[in-house]
Amino acid sequence: MPKSHNIDSEVADALRQMRRISNAARMETHRSLRQGRNALRRMDTGELVGAYRQEVVDRRVHGIEDARWDSLADEFERRDLREAAEEARRRAPYDHHDATTVMGAMTAGIVAGAVIAGSYRENSRIENTVNDRAAELGAADEPVETQRETSVLSHSEYIADLEEIDAGDEAISAVAYSAEINGENPEEAMMPSAEEVETDMVSSAVLEEFVEAEDTQAAEM
Repeated sequence: MPKSHNIDSEVADALRQMRRISNAARMETHRSLRQGRNALRRMDTGELVGAYRQEVVDRRVHGIEDARWDSLADEFERRDLREAAEEARRRAPYDHHDATTVMGAMTAGIVAGAVIAGSYRENSRIENTVNDRAAELGAADEPVETQRETSVLSHSEYIADLEEIDAGDEAISAVAYSAEINGENPEEAMMPSAEEVETDMVSSAVLEEFVEAEDTQAAEM
Protein backbone atom coordinates (compact mmCIF):
# COMPACT_ATOMS: atom_id res chain seq x y z
CA MET A 1 0.00 0.00 0.00
CA PRO A 2 1.50 3.43 -0.94
CA LYS A 3 2.70 5.64 1.90
CA SER A 4 0.53 8.48 0.64
CA HIS A 5 -2.58 6.32 1.05
CA ASN A 6 -1.66 5.52 4.65
CA ILE A 7 -1.08 9.18 5.46
CA ASP A 8 -4.34 10.15 3.75
CA SER A 9 -6.33 7.55 5.72
CA GLU A 10 -4.82 8.63 9.03
CA VAL A 11 -5.34 12.34 8.43
CA ALA A 12 -8.95 11.68 7.36
CA ASP A 13 -9.52 9.66 10.55
CA ALA A 14 -8.09 12.52 12.63
CA LEU A 15 -10.51 14.95 10.98
CA ARG A 16 -13.44 12.62 11.66
CA GLN A 17 -12.53 12.34 15.33
CA MET A 18 -12.36 16.10 15.75
CA ARG A 19 -15.78 16.41 14.19
CA ARG A 20 -17.12 13.58 16.37
CA ILE A 21 -16.05 15.21 19.63
CA SER A 22 -16.76 18.79 18.60
CA ASN A 23 -20.16 19.14 20.29
CA ALA A 24 -18.62 19.13 23.76
CA ALA A 25 -15.48 21.09 22.89
CA ARG A 26 -14.44 24.25 24.72
CA MET A 27 -11.41 25.23 22.69
CA GLU A 28 -10.49 28.90 22.74
CA THR A 29 -9.59 30.66 19.51
CA HIS A 30 -5.81 31.23 19.51
CA ARG A 31 -5.76 33.49 16.46
CA SER A 32 -7.99 36.33 15.34
CA LEU A 33 -8.30 35.35 11.68
CA ARG A 34 -8.64 32.13 9.70
CA GLN A 35 -5.97 31.31 7.19
CA GLY A 36 -6.51 31.98 3.49
CA ARG A 37 -5.48 29.81 0.54
CA ASN A 38 -1.97 31.21 0.25
CA ALA A 39 -1.18 30.69 3.93
CA LEU A 40 -2.62 27.17 3.80
CA ARG A 41 -0.20 26.29 0.98
CA ARG A 42 2.66 26.91 3.40
CA MET A 43 1.34 24.85 6.32
CA ASP A 44 2.85 21.51 7.29
CA THR A 45 0.62 18.47 7.85
CA GLY A 46 0.02 19.17 11.52
CA GLU A 47 -0.86 22.80 10.90
CA LEU A 48 -3.43 21.78 8.27
CA VAL A 49 -5.09 19.41 10.73
CA GLY A 50 -4.95 22.12 13.40
CA ALA A 51 -6.60 24.56 10.99
CA TYR A 52 -9.42 22.05 10.50
CA ARG A 53 -9.82 21.78 14.28
CA GLN A 54 -10.28 25.55 14.40
CA GLU A 55 -12.90 25.37 11.65
CA VAL A 56 -14.81 22.64 13.47
CA VAL A 57 -14.92 24.74 16.62
CA ASP A 58 -16.06 27.80 14.69
CA ARG A 59 -18.84 25.81 13.01
CA ARG A 60 -20.09 23.60 15.81
CA VAL A 61 -19.33 25.60 18.95
CA HIS A 62 -19.36 29.23 17.86
CA GLY A 63 -22.12 28.74 15.29
CA ILE A 64 -20.20 30.37 12.43
CA GLU A 65 -21.19 29.36 8.91
CA ASP A 66 -18.84 30.14 6.06
CA ALA A 67 -19.03 28.73 2.53
CA ARG A 68 -15.39 29.62 1.86
CA TRP A 69 -14.12 26.92 4.18
CA ASP A 70 -13.60 24.75 1.11
CA SER A 71 -10.14 26.36 0.87
CA LEU A 72 -8.76 23.86 3.36
CA ALA A 73 -10.34 20.88 1.60
CA ASP A 74 -8.87 22.15 -1.68
CA GLU A 75 -5.42 22.27 -0.09
CA PHE A 76 -5.70 18.69 1.18
CA GLU A 77 -6.68 17.64 -2.34
CA ARG A 78 -3.81 19.57 -3.93
CA ARG A 79 -1.42 17.56 -1.77
CA ASP A 80 -3.01 14.27 -2.83
CA LEU A 81 -4.90 13.70 0.45
CA ARG A 82 -8.21 13.05 -1.26
CA GLU A 83 -9.90 11.15 1.56
CA ALA A 84 -8.95 13.93 3.97
CA ALA A 85 -10.31 16.51 1.52
CA GLU A 86 -13.62 14.64 1.38
CA GLU A 87 -13.82 14.65 5.18
CA ALA A 88 -12.95 18.35 5.34
CA ARG A 89 -15.92 19.14 3.10
CA ARG A 90 -18.41 17.31 5.33
CA ARG A 91 -20.59 19.38 7.63
CA ALA A 92 -22.52 16.76 9.60
CA PRO A 93 -21.09 15.51 12.93
CA TYR A 94 -19.41 12.13 12.89
CA ASP A 95 -21.21 10.08 15.54
CA HIS A 96 -20.66 6.46 14.55
CA HIS A 97 -17.19 5.04 15.11
CA ASP A 98 -14.15 5.38 17.29
CA ALA A 99 -10.74 6.01 15.75
CA THR A 100 -9.39 3.40 13.34
CA THR A 101 -5.82 4.70 13.01
CA VAL A 102 -2.98 5.76 15.30
CA MET A 103 -3.26 9.41 14.27
CA GLY A 104 -7.02 9.40 14.76
CA ALA A 105 -6.73 7.85 18.22
CA MET A 106 -4.05 10.29 19.37
CA THR A 107 -5.96 13.29 18.03
CA ALA A 108 -9.18 12.11 19.67
CA GLY A 109 -7.35 11.74 22.97
CA ILE A 110 -6.01 15.29 22.80
CA VAL A 111 -9.42 16.77 21.95
CA ALA A 112 -11.23 14.70 24.59
CA GLY A 113 -8.66 15.69 27.20
CA ALA A 114 -9.09 19.36 26.32
CA VAL A 115 -12.88 19.01 26.71
CA ILE A 116 -12.37 17.74 30.25
CA ALA A 117 -9.40 19.79 31.41
CA GLY A 118 -9.66 22.92 29.26
CA SER A 119 -8.15 23.96 25.95
CA TYR A 120 -4.65 25.05 26.98
CA ARG A 121 -2.25 24.41 24.08
CA GLU A 122 -4.65 21.97 22.44
CA ASN A 123 -3.85 23.02 18.90
CA SER A 124 -0.09 22.91 19.46
CA ARG A 125 -0.37 19.37 20.77
CA ILE A 126 -2.49 18.33 17.78
CA GLU A 127 0.00 19.82 15.31
CA ASN A 128 3.03 18.21 16.97
CA THR A 129 1.34 14.82 17.30
CA VAL A 130 0.17 14.78 13.68
CA ASN A 131 3.59 15.84 12.40
CA ASP A 132 5.37 13.16 14.42
CA ARG A 133 3.02 10.45 13.16
CA ALA A 134 3.17 11.73 9.57
CA ALA A 135 6.97 11.62 9.76
CA GLU A 136 6.79 7.98 10.88
CA LEU A 137 4.63 7.25 7.83
CA GLY A 138 7.16 8.83 5.47
CA ALA A 139 5.42 12.15 4.80
CA ALA A 140 8.68 13.90 3.98
CA ASP A 141 8.81 12.17 0.58
CA GLU A 142 5.10 12.52 -0.21
CA PRO A 143 3.07 15.35 -1.79
CA VAL A 144 1.65 16.38 1.60
CA GLU A 145 5.09 17.82 2.32
CA THR A 146 6.87 18.03 -1.04
CA GLN A 147 4.05 20.19 -2.45
CA ARG A 148 4.14 22.58 0.49
CA GLU A 149 5.20 26.12 -0.36
CA THR A 150 8.25 27.20 1.64
CA SER A 151 8.72 30.77 0.43
CA VAL A 152 7.72 33.72 2.60
CA LEU A 153 4.15 34.91 2.04
CA SER A 154 4.28 37.97 -0.25
CA HIS A 155 2.25 41.07 0.51
CA SER A 156 -0.01 40.50 -2.51
CA GLU A 157 -0.68 36.91 -1.38
CA TYR A 158 -1.42 38.12 2.14
CA ILE A 159 -3.81 40.76 0.81
CA ALA A 160 -5.54 38.10 -1.31
CA ASP A 161 -6.00 35.97 1.81
CA LEU A 162 -7.42 38.90 3.76
CA GLU A 163 -9.87 39.59 0.95
CA GLU A 164 -10.83 35.90 0.85
CA ILE A 165 -11.81 35.88 4.53
CA ASP A 166 -13.35 39.37 4.49
CA ALA A 167 -10.86 40.76 6.99
CA GLY A 168 -12.01 44.32 6.32
CA ASP A 169 -10.72 47.37 4.49
CA GLU A 170 -8.65 48.61 7.45
CA ALA A 171 -6.56 45.42 7.68
CA ILE A 172 -6.07 45.27 3.91
CA SER A 173 -5.02 48.93 3.76
CA ALA A 174 -2.48 48.38 6.53
CA VAL A 175 -0.84 45.52 4.62
CA ALA A 176 -0.89 47.50 1.36
CA TYR A 177 0.84 50.41 3.12
CA SER A 178 3.45 48.02 4.54
CA ALA A 179 4.11 46.74 1.00
CA GLU A 180 4.71 50.29 -0.20
CA ILE A 181 7.25 50.86 2.58
CA ASN A 182 9.01 47.50 2.66
CA GLY A 183 8.52 46.21 -0.87
CA GLU A 184 6.33 43.45 -2.28
CA ASN A 185 8.49 40.51 -1.21
CA PRO A 186 9.34 40.33 2.53
CA GLU A 187 11.96 37.68 1.74
CA GLU A 188 13.89 40.19 -0.37
CA ALA A 189 13.64 42.78 2.40
CA MET A 190 15.43 40.37 4.71
CA MET A 191 18.35 39.87 2.27
CA PRO A 192 21.38 42.17 2.68
CA SER A 193 22.06 44.65 -0.10
CA ALA A 194 25.18 44.51 -2.26
CA GLU A 195 26.62 47.45 -0.32
CA GLU A 196 26.02 45.69 2.99
CA VAL A 197 27.68 42.52 1.73
CA GLU A 198 30.70 44.47 0.47
CA THR A 199 31.00 46.32 3.79
CA ASP A 200 30.87 43.03 5.69
CA MET A 201 33.59 41.57 3.45
CA VAL A 202 35.85 44.60 4.01
CA SER A 203 35.23 44.51 7.76
CA SER A 204 36.08 40.81 7.82
CA ALA A 205 39.30 41.36 5.89
CA VAL A 206 40.34 44.19 8.21
CA LEU A 207 39.60 42.04 11.23
CA GLU A 208 41.74 39.20 9.86
CA GLU A 209 44.64 41.59 9.28
CA PHE A 210 44.30 42.91 12.82
CA VAL A 211 44.32 39.39 14.28
CA GLU A 212 47.40 38.44 12.20
CA ALA A 213 49.22 41.57 13.37
CA GLU A 214 48.47 40.74 16.99
CA ASP A 215 49.70 37.17 16.52
CA THR A 216 52.93 38.40 14.91
CA GLN A 217 53.48 40.90 17.69
CA ALA A 218 52.93 38.23 20.35
CA ALA A 219 55.37 35.87 18.63
CA GLU A 220 58.11 38.54 18.57
CA MET A 221 57.85 39.30 22.27
